[in-house]
Amino acid sequence: MKKLILIVLGILLVVPPVDAQFYKKLFKKKTKTEKKKKSGSKSDGIDDEAQVAMADWATASNNQNNRNAFLNIPLGIKADRFEKLLLEQNFVERKAEGKQTAKSYIYEGDVYGSKAVVTLVTSDQTTRVYAVDVEEQQIYPSLQAVQQRFQELKNTLAGVYGPGFIDNQGEAYTIQTRLGTISLHYERGSLTSSYTIGFTLDDAKAYQMAYSEMDAEDKEYETAPRVIENGLAQACVHTDLVGLGVKLVQNRQLKAAQAVLRSYDYKIGKATVKVVPATFSMTDYQASVSLARKKQSVSSVTIIATDDITAVCKDLQTYGFTSADQKTWRQGNMTVAVSADKQGRVVVTLR
Repeated sequence: MKKLILIVLGILLVVPPVDAQFYKKLFKKKTKTEKKKKSGSKSDGIDDEAQVAMADWATASNNQNNRNAFLNIPLGIKADRFEKLLLEQNFVERKAEGKQTAKSYIYEGDVYGSKAVVTLVTSDQTTRVYAVDVEEQQIYPSLQAVQQRFQELKNTLAGVYGPGFIDNQGEAYTIQTRLGTISLHYERGSLTSSYTIGFTLDDAKAYQMAYSEMDAEDKEYETAPRVIENGLAQACVHTDLVGLGVKLVQNRQLKAAQAVLRSYDYKIGKATVKVVPATFSMTDYQASVSLARKKQSVSSVTIIATDDITAVCKDLQTYGFTSADQKTWRQGNMTVAVSADKQGRVVVTLR
């Protein structure tokens, strides 16, 4: 542990200011692969046969059994039943090496046109599948190659689950529906110039139940579940505003800033001599960007969105910004002001 702390401190000391390089999160959450011995499969009153894969929640009279799904298999069912349905789609179980204290639900098969390893993530006590992790086996030799596959998968997932938003400064795409969350991501190998890609998805109700079964230590590394009412999770209220804003400030030349906006799926409006506007909409979520310009350079960035101000401040803190009043944040030469307008929308201004 002491060695790990020294390594992390060393990284922090050599990280450039955020206005020069908006550094990544030091600890990226991964799907748990360490298997614990189950305390026993408890009866929880859920009928697996009654669980439905992604019914239209807007027209359904009751969404308690409506689930997010993977390849039309509803999450929230017992792992053994999920395994059976997966094997029926020609997936093959990957046998774990060495002695295991519990069954590892890991499989190989075709997912959206590519060979992939699929891992089922189960609750501690009831062994229900609350998340699925998919990692393609293909190794991509360049950033261009993985970004091409990223775009293909992004379009495919949006077609299955609905629209989402660019996340993690362009390296991820998140879809947050009333049934669950889907996160597509790619990353570079630690010692190579090659890339891998994959996605994870969860079911909101199953995750809420699994979270209640976790011990306090595990909960520290997990995101708290969304509020669920009438079988549906709270609608998406937060996107990567901080990542977008910082990228725009880092790319102050007007053409470069416009390219960043397009990469985040923002639609650019008619520019004036003083301002370049852009907008983004996703179901009930709305955001707008205003680039204040001096000729062909961006002097400041203002983002107004139907977002969660607490989540925005948490992102700023996570990425190393500091604040004494939760209103003005600083990192290096960059200043970020966070407030709310009369309509309750978040206003983020970066200089």
